[in-house]
Amino acid sequence: MSNFPVITIQCDWNDVIRLPKGEAWISSKYLNKSSEHGKVTTSINKNDGKIKINLPNEYQYISHSNLSLVVKHIDSGLKVAFVAPTRAHNIHKHAVLSVATAENAIAVSSCEGDKLLVWDSRTNEPLLDLKGHGGPVYKCRLFPSGIVVISAGADGSSRIWSAETGINPVTLKGHVMSVADICIVDKGRNVITVSKDGSAKLWDVGESKCLDNILEGHGPINCCALSTTSEEIQVENEREVGTGNKLLVVGCESGMVICAHVAKREELWRLQLQSPCNSCIIIDNTVIVGCSDGKIVHISLKDGSSTKELHESANPVLSMAVLTNQMFVVGRQDGNCTVFSLQGAFENVRVQLTGSDCDGIRDISFNGKWIFAGCRDSNVRKYDFNQVTVHFK
Repeated sequence: MSNFPVITIQCDWNDVIRLPKGEAWISSKYLNKSSEHGKVTTSINKNDGKIKINLPNEYQYISHSNLSLVVKHIDSGLKVAFVAPTRAHNIHKHAVLSVATAENAIAVSSCEGDKLLVWDSRTNEPLLDLKGHGGPVYKCRLFPSGIVVISAGADGSSRIWSAETGINPVTLKGHVMSVADICIVDKGRNVITVSKDGSAKLWDVGESKCLDNILEGHGPINCCALSTTSEEIQVENEREVGTGNKLLVVGCESGMVICAHVAKREELWRLQLQSPCNSCIIIDNTVIVGCSDGKIVHISLKDGSSTKELHESANPVLSMAVLTNQMFVVGRQDGNCTVFSLQGAFENVRVQLTGSDCDGIRDISFNGKWIFAGCRDSNVRKYDFNQVTVHFK
């Protein structure tokens, strides 16, 4: 278990440090201990007239730019880079529930006002208002093509939409409770949905029908992730495409994590955690699960053994996303949004994506250039990935 504190800073710190007499709070908190608060202030350097940043004694200044401030927490040796958003997209009027982006700059997002919108992440322009779900859309994703959307929600259905015309040619019905998460298999001829009804269903998108249940009877499932295995089997049904070498991992409200071979419909392993699993991702052979008790648990994809636990915050994990080079980002209920690396060399490095003022990060998307964080305050914040990856080199 690592013993690093969580370092947080005032959400508008990047505006404050441009001022000649600016002041912003910074705090550190070790798990189960009280926060220690300090102040970041600015003053004018008499020699060159430039703004100087002054930190409390517990911190060492490393560098800063327009969008970043890098400090070291002396007591723990933790290096923290605070990165401000390049833009806050105010597409929605209500709390954001889900966001997805494609390389072509198309974005899709949903909110508590039962809106599902397609928009341009360069111009902030709303393109389509997708209507059809009865109630909130809990998850929306873009197919690899970038021009097809899949959404799933409270009404128990999943819908396929054209991101160009807004038509909804396919509706997948079969769950008896709300759909919590979606996995797209390869190019998307098949998809997998998981539901509060305890089932993980495999769908044939072209014929809008359920091919089979991969898992059932495990109580509410909150999240899912897909990976590949070297053990490939021949699938007899020609409507089932690309499942022969796929592994599905699901996280349940009961704290159970289950891995199954998709084509075999066979459970490979299960691991019981101590609190509900809210989000899961897979990087190489590591399953990473974010839990309601704040823990981030690393699990071996091969045998389901727990390999590492990060418990730096007691705040529930709400969302996670895979970045490149073994990096991943975690969003929490208190608005904390942190980038970690699986590589041992960066164990003491954290990048904090700032801007949320204690409002939960409900969903995170990455399109190769930008990280998008959907927040309870109705904003989708966009962060330049170059500002992040530079700290893991």
